[in-house]
Amino acid sequence: MTFKLLPLTLLLVSTSALSAETTEKQQLWSGDIEFGYTNLSGNTEETTTVGKFNLLRESAPWKFVGHVEGLNSEKEKERTAEKYSAFTRLEYNFTPKNYIFGRLSYEEDKFSGYDNQYTATTGLGWNVYDLETFDWDLEGGVGYRAGELEDPLLDDEKETIVRLSTLVDWKFSETGTFTQLLSTEMGDENTISYSKTAIKVQVIGQISLKLSYNIKYTEEVPDGTEHADKETVVSVTYSF
Repeated sequence: MTFKLLPLTLLLVSTSALSAETTEKQQLWSGDIEFGYTNLSGNTEETTTVGKFNLLRESAPWKFVGHVEGLNSEKEKERTAEKYSAFTRLEYNFTPKNYIFGRLSYEEDKFSGYDNQYTATTGLGWNVYDLETFDWDLEGGVGYRAGELEDPLLDDEKETIVRLSTLVDWKFSETGTFTQLLSTEMGDENTISYSKTAIKVQVIGQISLKLSYNIKYTEEVPDGTEHADKETVVSVTYSF
C-alpha cells in the first residue's frame, strides 16, 4: 500500500538562553504522539486504529508546526475507512499580536471519491487573546487547491481558494485543555469546511487521554459520497 506525504522538514536556526548563574538550553521543540484503538466483538466485528504525530518549534518571532496522521477501520473483515493526511505551517510574528503564515497540506481518503487533495495557502493572522490559560487566533488568506478524483471520467479540481479559520485553546484546569478549530476553504468549484474539537486530560506525567470529534464537510462531492465525514476518536497521547 502506497501513500504520499508532503515533506515535513524545514530548516530553522537553533538558539540558546543564558540564565544569571547557569546556562540552560532553551526548549525549542515540543510535540506529542497519539494512538487510538477500538475493537468491537460479538454480533459485530469492527476495529479502528488511529495514529497522529504533532511537532512544534517556537523560536520568536518564528513558529513551525508539522502534523501527520492516519486512520484505518475494518468491519466484518472489510475495510470501511482509510485516511492519511499531513500538513506543515510556518508563522512569523511581525507584531506581538499579528503574524503572517504559509501552510501546505496533503490528504488521501480512500472512501471520499478523491485519490488525493493538495492545498497551499498564505495569509495574515491575528492573536485576539494570548492569556496564560486562554488563546484565540483568527486567520484569513488565499491559496490554491488541487484534487484528483477517483473517477477518470471526471475532471480533476484545480482552483484558487480563500481560507478562513479560527482556533481556540483553553486550559480549563491544571490537567485539562480544550481546543476548537473551525476552518473553511472556498473556491469557485468547491468549498471544504472542517470542525475539530478535542478535550485532553493529563493522567500521569506526560501521558494524557484525549477525546476528539472531527467533521469534514464538502459542498460538491462525487456521486455516492456523503457530504459530511465524521469521526469520534478516543486516544492516548504522549507529550514531549
